[in-house]
Amino acid sequence: MNHTNVDYYMAGFDAAGKRVGSLICDFDPDKNPKKLAALKEKAAGLFTDAIVVEVTTTEDYNKYLEGYVRGSDGKPIPYVAPEPTAEEKAASEKAALKVEYEANKKEMLDALQAATLAGNAEAVTSIQQDYKDMTTAYKEAVEGVK
Repeated sequence: MNHTNVDYYMAGFDAAGKRVGSLICDFDPDKNPKKLAALKEKAAGLFTDAIVVEVTTTEDYNKYLEGYVRGSDGKPIPYVAPEPTAEEKAASEKAALKVEYEANKKEMLDALQAATLAGNAEAVTSIQQDYKDMTTAYKEAVEGVK
């Protein structure tokens, strides 16, 4: 699908190849080198995050609008999200442990309240010990996340 009515764009790309901006190039860049240089200079001044500023065809421009990024060969390639860092993986694992811990803690609190209301001292003692054990296990699990 054609998203535009022009043939060329001057586009700026950041270090990751993501398009940071573009300007309409309403002339044939091959036939107008002076206009091309002026448009490139204007784009470079506007797109301060751009590492590369270059002319793209409408076909390539449309791909950038669809989420493609500039490949090392200067052509659009599908964006592939980077693998999470070790820190991001650890943070995610810790967050999952916390969610599980909080859910278990709530269940234990509900059970403790029910046992207390029923006057079941044996169940209260058992739940309190289970809570202590769970808290210790949770702390050890969080500390074990690298």
